[in-house]
Amino acid sequence: MYEIIKQVILSGDYELSDMLNKIKKNCVRGDITDEQETELIALAREKATPENSYAGIQSQVDYMMELLAETIGTVTGLKQDVEAIKKALEEGGTDIPEPEPEPEPDKYPEYKQPTGAHDAYYKGDGITWKGEKYDCIAPDGVAVVWNPDEYPAYWKKVEE
Repeated sequence: MYEIIKQVILSGDYELSDMLNKIKKNCVRGDITDEQETELIALAREKATPENSYAGIQSQVDYMMELLAETIGTVTGLKQDVEAIKKALEEGGTDIPEPEPEPEPDKYPEYKQPTGAHDAYYKGDGITWKGEKYDCIAPDGVAVVWNPDEYPAYWKKVEE
């Protein structure tokens, strides 16, 4: 486990607080020694990059605006459905229009580097990586922040 964690740290592709938590958990479980823990924590702090470890105010605002836009879109769609039903009832009709079904989300969206456990991938999640589709096969409850090239054990290529 020590070598895997060290490789991820050396790649620079991690979020600092998430990596520090992983190091501590692995030490508590006995997967790494206290000396390895100390070494990995120092290395993680040394190699951490601000763009991966501390989202800037603008990116946080952009993320919140995306969530808000999704919420507004859902509320607007519901409001339109209610208005259509109200209009049909006012006109004395008994045929209530069927609401438009929401499009199903893409099962295999393009891989996006997670910034922490809140947007990590979990068992059963699908991604598209370098034009290929993959299913996450990590153990239940394990947050995956690595792409299939960095940690292939947690990904299974989907054969079409």
